[in-house]
Amino acid sequence: MKLKILSEDKNSIEIMVGGEGHTLLNLLQSSLLSYKSVSLAGYAKPHPLMDHAVLYLTTKRNRDQKKVLIDATGNAKKRMEEFLTKFNDQVANS
Repeated sequence: MKLKILSEDKNSIEIMVGGEGHTLLNLLQSSLLSYKSVSLAGYAKPHPLMDHAVLYLTTKRNRDQKKVLIDATGNAKKRMEEFLTKFNDQVANS
């Protein structure tokens, strides 16, 4: 995975994410949108054959967008760990 900050100001950030597709970016978008301090979270994949996408994040009231992104990523990780635990329990009990 390659990351590059394309632009940044006090409330927003655009990050180029290389080598990842809709799976990771949709999970991040969903996690970001669960925060009340986020006014916009989304991503765009310029072309299906291109190996990168751009993640967009805008926060409300001068919230630190990098901190919000770090928190949302941790939240997404916890959700995946919970899913994996429950899935493993189901497989073990079937």
